[in-house]
Amino acid sequence: MAALRYAVCGIVLASLMPAGSRAADVSTFSFNSGMNCQGVWRLPDTGQTASYTATFGEDHDYQPARVQMSYTVNADNTITDNVTGLMWRRCSQGQSDDASCSGGPGTYTFEQALAQCESETTDYTDRRLPNVRELLSIVDYGAAAAPRINTTYFPNTDTYSYYTNTTHVSDTGYVWGVAFSFGVMSSINKTMGGFNVRCVRAGQY
Repeated sequence: MAALRYAVCGIVLASLMPAGSRAADVSTFSFNSGMNCQGVWRLPDTGQTASYTATFGEDHDYQPARVQMSYTVNADNTITDNVTGLMWRRCSQGQSDDASCSGGPGTYTFEQALAQCESETTDYTDRRLPNVRELLSIVDYGAAAAPRINTTYFPNTDTYSYYTNTTHVSDTGYVWGVAFSFGVMSSINKTMGGFNVRCVRAGQY
């Protein structure tokens, strides 16, 4: 597969995604924000079918798409990502666990967010906060408007930041979050409240 290599990642990588990125494996490296981004990142296909530049490398140039977003709604109202194999809570913590995820999401501190996922043991005992790579994997950069996620499978998703369990490398008092307003990353002080939670289970991606 093709590989895109950038000297930066996170918000810069995310901002490049809609315009001309390839839904392929992306190798990235650390930069001075403190996030260690080394590794291979499988990114779902953007669905781009038209070319907007003369430079080869847009998603349009790789047809048919290799890694299209694909989800399954399970009987227990969880969502299985058929690309990564992860099983997500359909609704944000604090919302009603129904098909429309009615109600507003709860907001939490980081420690409360960890406890929210770990305390859910009725049907599974391995729910947890996602890491930043996992949460970015469900961002839909092809969405025409916020929230940048497939709302058929993740309805009523808040546009504000959701926690991940990925700690900021240069300041361990912060973790990375993902805001679904534009699908960008932000650093969150662990002691601050007011952020959203979506739990996940199964092996790390």
